[in-house]
Amino acid sequence: MARHPNPERTIDTDPQKLKRLANKLSLHFWGKPCQIPVTWNGRLTKTMGRFLYTEQNGQRTPLKIEISKYAAHWIDREIFVAVLLHELCHYHLFIEGRPYHDHHPVFEQELRRVGAISTQRVQLPQKAYKLYCQRCGGYLGLRRRINVGHYRSTCCRAPILKAETWLGEFRYDGHILKNSKVRLPE
Repeated sequence: MARHPNPERTIDTDPQKLKRLANKLSLHFWGKPCQIPVTWNGRLTKTMGRFLYTEQNGQRTPLKIEISKYAAHWIDREIFVAVLLHELCHYHLFIEGRPYHDHHPVFEQELRRVGAISTQRVQLPQKAYKLYCQRCGGYLGLRRRINVGHYRSTCCRAPILKAETWLGEFRYDGHILKNSKVRLPE
């Protein structure tokens, strides 16, 4: 059973440092700066990052890149940089008018060129709750989200207790940065 990330591990969530790293990688691999905001998002728990854009009247405009604070607690620096490169691939292919969606051959080729991580290579644990009857202690099941104040147990019609647990574990399939050009000092 996976445990919550080490609470003593501190993650530097300085937005300026994240933006500088994105610019550095962008200049190195594409020869031009990243001209959209690159920010942390504390609500991303199932994905490690995302590239956002808008489309109005047929005109597409890049908005920002968001990186998961949650994922940053689980992954090491090398995987983190590979995730940021993945999102930068979306951005640069988007502004060049080339196919930028996951699994497209052009996108996958660009990922390989820069040594970025492909989709679904790393899996993160998810928080869930085990539910118990407050009166008899009977196990009622497992839920990812629940407001126990709205429900009663089926066995005794008593209030429900919930205990936090983690589903899955940090998993990485090993196909990252084997031939990468990314080698950052610690």
